[in-house]
Amino acid sequence: MAALYDLLMDDVDYKAWAEYIHKLLQKHGCPGKRLLDAGCGTGSITIPLAQMGYQVTAVDNSADMLALASAKGQAAGVDIRWLAQDITAEWPEVFFSEDGAFDAIIATFDVLNHLTESEDLQMLLQLFGQLLADGGILIFDVQTPYKLQQYLGDNIFTLHRPDVAYMWENHFDVETQICQMDITFFKRCENGLYRRYTMQQEERLYDLDMLQLWLHFRDMAVLGVYGELSEQPVQPEDLRAVFVARPMVYEDGCWYETIDMDTESNEEIDFIEE
Repeated sequence: MAALYDLLMDDVDYKAWAEYIHKLLQKHGCPGKRLLDAGCGTGSITIPLAQMGYQVTAVDNSADMLALASAKGQAAGVDIRWLAQDITAEWPEVFFSEDGAFDAIIATFDVLNHLTESEDLQMLLQLFGQLLADGGILIFDVQTPYKLQQYLGDNIFTLHRPDVAYMWENHFDVETQICQMDITFFKRCENGLYRRYTMQQEERLYDLDMLQLWLHFRDMAVLGVYGELSEQPVQPEDLRAVFVARPMVYEDGCWYETIDMDTESNEEIDFIEE
């Protein structure tokens, strides 16, 4: 998949995504430039963020993806810390500090949908809260229920290009809420013949209200749930939802959560939860 990933994602405007993430971080008062990219893939969104001045640590479970990302980072002349890490496994102490290791954490392009066990996702959300500094911002996206259940659903998609072709067959299981994707690739070789690859992956549907509840239970304040590349609330038939959250502060026996009320004047108001 690593060798084909950039070919299949070449319709994604990564620069626009990096600018969008930067805008959300600025809008919600990100306290600094230390950023963790969880599930960085081949680094296509990591590198432009580093070029914007973020001090980026990028992790992925695929050594092949990281090798490609590192090569692209060197070619771009940016200094990024690339680390192999399964986000569902125990994270080493190097990621933690007393004051929070990161000012921002991002997990983009379905990283969390690939966690098919809800316990893994809930534990990861708790971990993200522990890794963030005071006032730090978490941004992640998920495929919406509409996309996984209806748009992908039980449908078949095909792509035919001179360099690559695929047949993408989906099956959505209502009981497990998992969309299984069986993909057959054909990649053109130098001799003009095509090499065939097959792979299977799964993504789980997560209800957007349930995600907000899980964030709340992990002492995270939800600052917004937006449509893709938008600052407007996600709509029922949007294909992707973008969550922005920050850890709440525990002080004097109460949890304090800061919610942006006026983006024009950047005024904020504190709410107390007993």
